[in-house]
Amino acid sequence: MPVPCPTLNDAVRSLIYGSFVETGRAPSAAETAAALSVDPTRTERAYRDLGNAHAMVLAPDGLTVRMAHPFSGAPTPYVVTSAGISYWANCAWDTLGIAAILGRDTEAIARCPDCGESIDLSVQDGKVCASGVIHFVVPPRRFWDDIGYT
Repeated sequence: MPVPCPTLNDAVRSLIYGSFVETGRAPSAAETAAALSVDPTRTERAYRDLGNAHAMVLAPDGLTVRMAHPFSGAPTPYVVTSAGISYWANCAWDTLGIAAILGRDTEAIARCPDCGESIDLSVQDGKVCASGVIHFVVPPRRFWDDIGYT
């Protein structure tokens, strides 16, 4: 069976995730256009398409990556550090997702949103360093009702 040709949206999404992994941040739509050698209006449309498809979450300006799960494009209380690069995760669960994507040891200390206690979410040799429970306030079927709150 032939492999389908990648679309511009695929290339944009891949570039965004690659940038998060390599630098800890998402590229702007203009940086993406330059990296892919395409007209900026095409990458802007791709950003909007990816946002509408829930492949990522855009900031209110419609062109800035707010979330490309598990990465956050904006500061959060969930900071993951690995190989000298800092990443923001959207939640405790996403700190573990970042470790999985990176495939290497990570350091992540967060605060419990309920009691404020420090929580070690670091991963060493593929295993979470601490034990505990991650509680989902919102059931997964309702995540996209308000993904920023979830």
